[in-house]
Amino acid sequence: MADDRYGSPRQPRRKTGMIITVVVLAFLALVTALYLKAGPTAGGTPPLDTKSYQTNVNCQANTVGSQGTVTITGTITGDASSYSVTVEVLDKATQQRIGGQTFEVQGTTSFTGTTPTESPFGPAGIDCKITKVA
Repeated sequence: MADDRYGSPRQPRRKTGMIITVVVLAFLALVTALYLKAGPTAGGTPPLDTKSYQTNVNCQANTVGSQGTVTITGTITGDASSYSVTVEVLDKATQQRIGGQTFEVQGTTSFTGTTPTESPFGPAGIDCKITKVA
């Protein structure tokens, strides 16, 4: 039976096709993983809309009875000629948003504005933070 020519026929093409398919899928998975890890801006090229900047913001609460306003003052410096800066006002104790304002800063480095608070804030006071710069 060592030289049996009537056994089941071998199908090497199926094995070769399967091996090629597995190799191609493994290569695509590797390329996808490297792309997701490095991101689309690999090579040190920053995205076109990236702006480098430094910010500072201060807020002063003003209350009359149960109504309140917040005066927001801040500065932004960087490499762009204009910025859109969004500032949120938070209750210091609960970190709940009680107000906010977006400033369009163009041709200057400072911004100032007064915004009403949406609800009274607690005795701990308020916090202000810049949540978005575009």
